[in-house]
Amino acid sequence: MKISKLLFTALIISFLTSCGLSNMASKFETVNMTVTPPTLQAHAGKVEVNIDASFPEKYFAKSSTVELTPVLVSESGETKFKSIVIQGEEASGGEATIFYATGGRFSYKDDVSYTDDMMQSKLELRAVGKSKDKELAFDSRAIANGVLATSTRVQNTEDLYFAKSNYEKETILEESAIIYFLVNQSNIRTTEKSDDDIKRLEEFASLGNKTHSIEVKSYASPEGSVNLNDDVSDKRAASTLKYLKRMLKKAKLDGVDNEDLYTELSEGEDWEGFNKLMRNSDIKDRRRITKIVNSVEDLEKREQAIRDMAEIYDAIEKDVLPQLRKAKITIRSFEPKRTETEILELAQNNASELDIKELLYSASLTSDLDLKVSIFNKASQLHNNWKGYNNIACLMLENNKINEAKQYLLKAEKLNSSASNIQNNKAVIAAWEGDLQLAKKLSNKATTPKNKALLDLRTADYKKASRYFKNKKTHNAALAKMLNGQNSTCDEKTAACNYLNAISYARSGNENMMLKSLTDAIAKNANYKKEAKIDLEFVNFKASDRFLEITK
Repeated sequence: MKISKLLFTALIISFLTSCGLSNMASKFETVNMTVTPPTLQAHAGKVEVNIDASFPEKYFAKSSTVELTPVLVSESGETKFKSIVIQGEEASGGEATIFYATGGRFSYKDDVSYTDDMMQSKLELRAVGKSKDKELAFDSRAIANGVLATSTRVQNTEDLYFAKSNYEKETILEESAIIYFLVNQSNIRTTEKSDDDIKRLEEFASLGNKTHSIEVKSYASPEGSVNLNDDVSDKRAASTLKYLKRMLKKAKLDGVDNEDLYTELSEGEDWEGFNKLMRNSDIKDRRRITKIVNSVEDLEKREQAIRDMAEIYDAIEKDVLPQLRKAKITIRSFEPKRTETEILELAQNNASELDIKELLYSASLTSDLDLKVSIFNKASQLHNNWKGYNNIACLMLENNKINEAKQYLLKAEKLNSSASNIQNNKAVIAAWEGDLQLAKKLSNKATTPKNKALLDLRTADYKKASRYFKNKKTHNAALAKMLNGQNSTCDEKTAACNYLNAISYARSGNENMMLKSLTDAIAKNANYKKEAKIDLEFVNFKASDRFLEITK
C-alpha cells in the first residue's frame, strides 16, 4: 500500500517531535537545578524558593516548550508554586528561551504560605514538555528536602491592651478663695470675709472630709521698695492664716489643730501675676511692658522703668496692681471612698450603684476569671461603654481563646470604633493568626515597643527586632538574635526555651549542650521528641546514637 508524500512527511515530523520530547525527558536529570538556599526556609509566614537552572548543549528541542512547576509534597498534601514555561528557539509562549546548540539558563523565584506540615516535605520539580500537538510528562525531580521553620517559633507574648479604669484609690478635692488687700495693708476687711469664694470655702470645710493640706500663699503688688513689699506680703500671710484658723474651727474642719497640715508661703512681689494680667489686658503698649519685665533683672529698676511710662501707668495702677495685693487660701481634702470590699460586693450584687470607674476597678480585686468576665460585661452593658468588652477580649486572649476574643472586640468596636486599645488588640490577633499585613495596618501610635519588635520579628525584619531585644534573655529575644545571625540562648524555664537553646547549640556545633537542652525540653513537653526528629536544625546529629536515644 502506498503512502502519500504529505502523510509520510507528517509521520516523520510526528516521530521526530516525539523523539525530541522523549530525549528531553530521559535526560531531564542533566539539567542543573540549584536551589538557594539549599534548604528551604520559612520567613514572615512564607516559604520562598529560588531556582537557577542551567540547560546543557543539544538538550532543548528547538520547537518544544517545557512547563516547570515546583511542588512541596508532604504527608498531608501538595502545595504548588507558580509554573514557568521555557521555550526552544523555534517555539513561542515561554518566559525564557533555551537554544539547542548552546543551551542556556533561567532563574525562578516564588513563595507560598507556610504550614507546619512543610517541615517534613520535599520540593519536587515537575515538568511537562509540549511540541506541536504532542505532550509528555517528565519524571519528577526532588531538588530540596524539608523546610527550616525556626522563624515560626515566635512566642505569643505581645502586650494586651486592657482599658484602664481610671479609678483613683485616693482622690484629692480642693477649694480655694482669694482675699484682696488695700495698698500696703495686711488687715482683712469685712467685705472680703463675706465674698462668695469665702462662703464656698466655709461650706467645703464643713463637709467633714479628711483634710489633706491647708495652704496660705500671699503676695504684694510690685510698687515701692522690694523690702517693703516682702514685709507686707509676710504680714498678709500671717493675718490670713490667723483668720483662716478661726474660720476652720467654726466649720469644724478635720485636723484644724494639726499644724503639720498647714503651709504658709509669702511670695513677695507677684511679677508672674503681673505678666499674666498684662497679657490679658487692653492696656496700650502691654507688649513693651512685658518686654521690660522679662529683660530687666534689677527689680527696683524694672519698677522704675514701668513707672516712667506715665501715659499708661495710671491704667496699670487702677486695673492691674490691686489684683496682685492678695492672699490665696487653698484647702485640700480626701474624697470619701468605698472600701475595696464594698466595691467588690456591689459589683457582684448591685452593680448599678457603682460608676463605670469603680466597676472596671472592681475586676482587679478578684482573680476569678468568670467573675472578672461578669463584672466587665456589666460595665459595658450598664454604662454603654466599650472598655468592659475590650477587657474581656484581653482575658480571652490570655487564655488563648482567640475566637471568643474576636467576638468581644466586635462588641467593643460597635461602641467605640476609634479606640486605639481595640485596634491594637485586633493587631495582636492578626499577628497570632499570621495575617501580618493586617497586623501592620491595625497597629498604631499606641502600639508598645515590645509589640512593634515582635511584629518586626514575625515579618522577618530581624535586625530591627534584635535591637529591641538587645539586652534581654527571653525566648523571643534569643530567637530574634539567632535569626539575625547572632547565636544566642534564653534563660526562661520553659520547654520552648530549652528547645530553642538546643537549636542554638546545634548551630554552633556544641553537641553535648544541644543534647542536654533537648533532653530538658522533652522532659517538659514530650511533643518535642517528634518535632526534633523532623527539624532540619538537627540534621547533622540525626545519625548520632545519643540523639536517636533521646528522640526514640
